[in-house]
Amino acid sequence: MKIVLTSKQMKDAENAYFKTGVSSLSVMETAAKALTEEIVSFIGGTEATVVFACGSGGNGGDGYAAARLYAQRGGRAIVLEVYPPKTEDAKINCEKAKKACFHYVTADSLSSLPRPDAWVDAIFGIGITRPLEETALSVVQRINRDKENGSKVISADIPSGLHADTGEILNECVYADKTVCFQHLKRAHLAGMGLEACGETVVKDIQIPESFFPEEAVWHIEPTDMPMLAPKRRRAAHKNDFGHLLIVAGSFGMAGACAFSANAAMRSGAGLVTVACPSSIVPILQALAPSAMCIPLPEENGAISERAVPALEKALQGKSAIAAGPGLTRSVPACVLKTLLSSDLPAVFDADALNIISENQSLISLLSPRHAITPHPGEAARLLGKKLSDPFITANMLHALHCQALLKGASSVIHTDKGIFISSSGTSAMAKGGSGDVLTGMVGAFLAQGKVPSDALLLASEIHGLAGENAEKHTGCVSLLPSDIIDSLKEAFRYAYPE
Repeated sequence: MKIVLTSKQMKDAENAYFKTGVSSLSVMETAAKALTEEIVSFIGGTEATVVFACGSGGNGGDGYAAARLYAQRGGRAIVLEVYPPKTEDAKINCEKAKKACFHYVTADSLSSLPRPDAWVDAIFGIGITRPLEETALSVVQRINRDKENGSKVISADIPSGLHADTGEILNECVYADKTVCFQHLKRAHLAGMGLEACGETVVKDIQIPESFFPEEAVWHIEPTDMPMLAPKRRRAAHKNDFGHLLIVAGSFGMAGACAFSANAAMRSGAGLVTVACPSSIVPILQALAPSAMCIPLPEENGAISERAVPALEKALQGKSAIAAGPGLTRSVPACVLKTLLSSDLPAVFDADALNIISENQSLISLLSPRHAITPHPGEAARLLGKKLSDPFITANMLHALHCQALLKGASSVIHTDKGIFISSSGTSAMAKGGSGDVLTGMVGAFLAQGKVPSDALLLASEIHGLAGENAEKHTGCVSLLPSDIIDSLKEAFRYAYPE
């Protein structure tokens, strides 16, 4: 896992390091050298014309220094002063750039500037939290327009106009082909619109010792972390060693949701899977998920009814974990969820289970550390009673309900008793009904195999995304189905169980 910082954590680390007597100008030079190397590598040498758009602070200083270094290597470097430099380091590097570069212009000359081969965006760094005003906005729009017409775009540390802590676009931002991040990832490199705006993100070491960074931070989960999270499997094991998952899901017309969960649970290593569902859909489910067993429950208008509670209480006996929610519909009575929440078994709740819980404060109060929830932003808003734009604050508030929380998105933010994590595996091809039902089944399977809820969420989120990436290679970004994700789990699990 790799550390992911807020803008404040990065600035605090830099300031603490500089207080030891290290020159901030020397660190800026290190960053500029790393940026220049990436520029030369990305554009294929020093034959190109590159415009360096520089702001007034440290990010602009990085840009001025990189422009000078690129020019010294024989490149045609043009400096665009978006704002006059204000910090001492930026002023020093600005003067050096004026002497070394091919051309130096101000924002007033933007319209007369010909389209370059590449732009380097060094207008704002990680600290901007306000919408871009007219001057910066016009430069950002010009950079994006030139990109559409063939110019390459590289951002220094973070694309200008992107909130470094939330991944929000403040009013408009640079859409980079590549972002050169210094020392450690920032939250926006992985969250919100950052995944799109940053393009390819590369992290470059600028020689700040790790002792200056906080121990408590967000951690980025990577495929190489999977082996330490995956349940161990003995050669002589049998099905009972891998748990018995009870899935409570489905309604008339929504049999597919619980089938996706059941098949994903079996693919994720659960020894036994039983689905408790309305009796009317049992024949459909047995055809769609033949590896799972079924318990027919009393129903009303196609949904599990209050009369199902005794059967559910009996079904819980001998089980290892619960997964509930896919395809339930919100007409399921609260007493059904109360039965599941009151059980001592670890459980994952998703979809309509969360919607039912959100409508009943008494159910919310039953959430506990043995419970995992996997809402998308809409479900999270209903649980919390308000919608928040910051995924990290949202995940924090979900965890404050006393459960382990995974907030789904382009990247998933996971807030557990073990810390805060972000999983960025996956693809937009997975943005389709049923993908979340697959995740629910996976989390349930890991709980059944004895993983604590926090580890079950981490493992399921990353493997789920990797399976989606693998599936997209075969189906393309439009045609992927949830069943393709399930089929690709066998490839994705190679990360967890390397040969």
